[in-house]
Amino acid sequence: MNQFFYSDKISNDNIILSDEEAYHALKVLRKNQGDKIFVVDGKGGLYETALESDNINKCRLKILDEHKEFEKPNHYIHIAISPPKNHGRIEWFVEKSVEIGIQEISFIHSHCSERNNIKLNRIKNRAISSMKQSLRAYLPKINDMINFQDFINNCNNLEKYVGYLKDDNVKLLSNVSKSGNNYCVLIGPEGDFTLEEIDDALDSGFQCISLGKSRLRTET
Repeated sequence: MNQFFYSDKISNDNIILSDEEAYHALKVLRKNQGDKIFVVDGKGGLYETALESDNINKCRLKILDEHKEFEKPNHYIHIAISPPKNHGRIEWFVEKSVEIGIQEISFIHSHCSERNNIKLNRIKNRAISSMKQSLRAYLPKINDMINFQDFINNCNNLEKYVGYLKDDNVKLLSNVSKSGNNYCVLIGPEGDFTLEEIDDALDSGFQCISLGKSRLRTET
């Protein structure tokens, strides 16, 4: 089980692979009828299948076994980030977030943000690729760009934190969060959040936290 494929076309005991996934299975990996293929649906389902049809345009798999909630974590992590100017760095952030098991990603536009839009389809494709590569069965929920104020007004995670650089007395996230809970962490742009934004976040139930003494890049 060292190679995962992805499909959202699952019905009864059959799975259909997309043309891209089918090409990789049939032409790159040289899969033949009867070969086993492991498929994830991005919702925690892991399927052990056998290749029935080797037609790239309609590559059909027969489900042999199904594992629900495959390696489901006992926590929920939601990261809301003001994306950096370079879109490649945004995609790198998404890739690493999927690898470590983040469940939800939101993009926020704050006062010092360098971008007011993202390439959502590219980001979702990058997330799928990272899920398969890291042998995970869950895709994070990925939300399009939203205004900072609208986000904090509607955030309903149980524990809410905002990363803040300008106060040496802020506690480390690892020292204030409870194990196995439902979290949201706000990550600001390269110019950081404004004092007004921090105050608004605190009024909305967020708590300032630190990730350590080092000044990290936004995507890190």
